[in-house]
Amino acid sequence: MNQKQLKIYGTIPGRCNPIRNFRSLQTKASPPSMLKCINLQEGGKFHLQGKDVYLFRSVDSTNSTARAMAQSGVPDGTIIVSETQITGRGRRGRQWSCPPGKGILMSMIIRPPVEIRLIPLLTLLTGVVVAESIYKATGCVAGIKWPNDLIINGKKVCGILAESSIKAQGSLEYVIIGIGINVNLEKHDLPVDCMETSTSLKIELGQVVSRLNLIRRFILTWEEHYQGFLDSGYSYVRQKWIENNSTLGRMVTISKGSESIDGLALDISDRGGLIVELSNGVREEFLADDVTLGRYYYRSTK
Repeated sequence: MNQKQLKIYGTIPGRCNPIRNFRSLQTKASPPSMLKCINLQEGGKFHLQGKDVYLFRSVDSTNSTARAMAQSGVPDGTIIVSETQITGRGRRGRQWSCPPGKGILMSMIIRPPVEIRLIPLLTLLTGVVVAESIYKATGCVAGIKWPNDLIINGKKVCGILAESSIKAQGSLEYVIIGIGINVNLEKHDLPVDCMETSTSLKIELGQVVSRLNLIRRFILTWEEHYQGFLDSGYSYVRQKWIENNSTLGRMVTISKGSESIDGLALDISDRGGLIVELSNGVREEFLADDVTLGRYYYRSTK
């Protein structure tokens, strides 16, 4: 394999450098309830950066709640946030658990005027928005692990789950983007089987982070990049994703059922897939598979 032929750009998650004068960082020992902070009743609505945000103490899952609200006709950009969820889930039905009041559990309803083939790119775009929001709010560099995770120092801090509804005539009705961020979890809050592979912003920073301010940052950053996606589609998402990713240029293992395939991650496709060069030199696109990151094969300073 000729290294000179590779043109790979990406960030490499490093240590967190807390931005201590930001309002996003607090000195309190424990995070306050957002319901109390905003003085809302269960399921109450408030406005944040032009978005309608519904806040709950507990739901089955924010994506399920968002789906019901989307079907009732709530406007584009509506956000559902919950302090906890009973049946939170990630890709392939995996459980997502987080202690009450210590994470960001939210879903956003969007009705993008785009072709259905572009929907998978929304997961990649959301990864960009979350990565940049975390950095702007805390100074932590979170890298995107294809297709839907964010990692800090090699450990998962966020998961993304996008689900869509297609009308009978084949047009897009709405997309729900679910986001779970480990914000103020302590080490002992992490599930036993995830203690070595997951982290939180508080663990990395050593300080409590304001969840409300992080949500505000997300909304502002989303507005900036969503318009770029609507205007330019794949080319825009690819550029921004590459700038924030921690996948390209690494040896990866792709899990397909009982089979594992090793190769070098090279690029993302216009379908949101991961393009991998296998050991025999063949390049293959993977669309919805599990990826394990290995060592960096090539690093770019660009």
